Amino acid sequence: MVYGVLYALSVRMVTASSALAPLWPPAGALVAGLLLRDRTPHWQVLLVSFLAGRLAGTSLALPSPQTLAFAGAAWAEGMVAVALLEHLRGPGIRFARVRDIVDFAFATVLAVTVNAGLVGIIAAVAGSDIRQAVVTSWISGFLGILVVTPVMVAWARPEETTGRSSAPGAPQVGRTIEAGLMLTITALLTTVVFQRVELFDLINIPTYALAIPLIWAALRFDLRGVTSAVLLMAILSTILVVGEDVSVLGGTTPDARLLRLQLLIGFLALTGLVLNAAFVERRVAAESEARAAEALVASERRLQMSQRMEAVGQLAGGIAHDFNNILSVMSLQVEEIGTAAGLDPRTRQTIRELRDSVQRASSFTQRLLLFGRRKTKDEVRLDLTEVGSGLVTLLTRLMPPGIRVELPPATTRLWVLGDRSMFEQVVMNLVINARDAMPTGGRITVTTTSAILSPDEAARVSRGGLELVPGPFAVLRVIDTGAGIAPEHEARLFEPFFTTKAEGKGTGLGLSTVFAIAQQHRGYIRVLTTSPAGTTFEFGVPLLEESPLAVVVPAPLETSRLRDASSGTPPVVLLAEDHEEVRRMMQRILEREGWRVLAATTGPEALALWDTTGPVTLLLTDLEMPGGMHGTELADELLRRQPGLRVIYTSGVDPTLSDAIGRFVVGENFLPKPAPVAEMLRMVKYQRALG
Repeated sequence: MVYGVLYALSVRMVTASSALAPLWPPAGALVAGLLLRDRTPHWQVLLVSFLAGRLAGTSLALPSPQTLAFAGAAWAEGMVAVALLEHLRGPGIRFARVRDIVDFAFATVLAVTVNAGLVGIIAAVAGSDIRQAVVTSWISGFLGILVVTPVMVAWARPEETTGRSSAPGAPQVGRTIEAGLMLTITALLTTVVFQRVELFDLINIPTYALAIPLIWAALRFDLRGVTSAVLLMAILSTILVVGEDVSVLGGTTPDARLLRLQLLIGFLALTGLVLNAAFVERRVAAESEARAAEALVASERRLQMSQRMEAVGQLAGGIAHDFNNILSVMSLQVEEIGTAAGLDPRTRQTIRELRDSVQRASSFTQRLLLFGRRKTKDEVRLDLTEVGSGLVTLLTRLMPPGIRVELPPATTRLWVLGDRSMFEQVVMNLVINARDAMPTGGRITVTTTSAILSPDEAARVSRGGLELVPGPFAVLRVIDTGAGIAPEHEARLFEPFFTTKAEGKGTGLGLSTVFAIAQQHRGYIRVLTTSPAGTTFEFGVPLLEESPLAVVVPAPLETSRLRDASSGTPPVVLLAEDHEEVRRMMQRILEREGWRVLAATTGPEALALWDTTGPVTLLLTDLEMPGGMHGTELADELLRRQPGLRVIYTSGVDPTLSDAIGRFVVGENFLPKPAPVAEMLRMVKYQRALG
């Protein structure tokens, strides 16, 4: 349709004047049609253009051989231009680089040269002026493609030609007004230039002033604005110059004036295209630099956060280790008191409350150890949906009146590899955090689903120096209807000991613990919405394939192998513990059970005791001791001297994170602090039985 309209206008432009049209728009329309209809066979586009041209020419008679020859030349011109563009630039339409404009101009020159050569042959056969036919065909075809093709492509596919759907700037209404003003000024300036109007009867506007609207259009409206301005200038200049006896461009003959007009139109078209491409390249480079700067800043922030979290984590782990020693003393003393006879009910109740307090304090230190990465995880294959639903059902009973917990039914199982207790800790922390955000009541929704994390999204949610691997993730979301989170608090949400709750209402370890668990499971935690209508936290861990995996269940201890000492000599335990109160309580309990205890504060002191007394039945050693020798080094040295020696390790931290050889087995040869007396005695008897 566009081809037919342009063909009709061009024919009337030629027949209305004794001079020829300075450009031939149908040539540009044909090339644009071939480029835009890249999935349509070219012969169909050529046939439609031919029929449109015949209808526009108001002639339905059979075409003459000369008409068919001219149509073939036009088709060859379009096919050559498109083939060269695809060869130089590949598939797609782009006018966003200066190189694109150079390639477009080069392809246009070769295409119109082919067409001009064919037209010259046709003119020679018909006995017409060959030179006039070749020059006219070449220049008008070149300008037709140079002016019309970009404007049609720009308006048909703005995303491909400008690199974005819309240019930046004012709102849409304001941009429309600005675009109308730009075109109006373009029309007025073109008229003033070609009508030789003197401003204030003094100033003549030179023709190169026409570049001003082009710069404006390139800066503000991309290719659509530039090509529209060029087309408007070409139309108005043609109307104002062709057929006139005098022109601002000079020239004493119509042909001379026509040639100068064609040169001006070509200059304006190329100038507009190059200006637009240069500005687009500059904008893209600036945006790339801005993205790189943002990525660098984000990377620096992640590094700083990682270093800060690591430092605080080491501090938290050290505090937890010392605190566990204190709790061990309290736990052992409370259990010792509880075994006394003749205690009244009130005293026993007090002892139970003390034991519960010790357990709560121990739970707090476990969270510190988890945050400090000094507590490992027991990975098994489990369903994240089942973990969430099971714990939410329990937490629902603990919610105060006015808070409703919703758990939409899950449709799929989300198999992941992780520690059940840690995942339960995540659900509990997030739900409790949501509860505390709604003091006047509200709704908590817990959902589970699967999601594909793209590389860009994985980079955005990576924190603490951990680079996430893109792919399928199991996702748990906790959504509340609370007051939301203040923007100034978002950056610190996962920092340890940071809390927005009132003093005494929170430890600041809830979200930081969730963050640590996510890191240990190669996952992520992020806040999606923080509006006044509520907050959404999202916890994600890598999703396993649907194929079932073997789950290794540790075999239970064979207590039937436990046996008492058969000789009259009491068994000897070498106890190496640097904490005096812990060492004293352990010694008292073991001696009460009939053991002879050799107590040492450091590794070298324990070796000196062994040198004095000789072989022992059991070594019970703390892992972290002063004196330059850790528990593992002490055990290795004694095992070298006394092969077959049974060893129990104990510590306030979980050493399995750095256990490269699988030395430690909780429940068999590793006793975490604080531990119940019964568990310590069971392990001692178990190791003695194995010996």
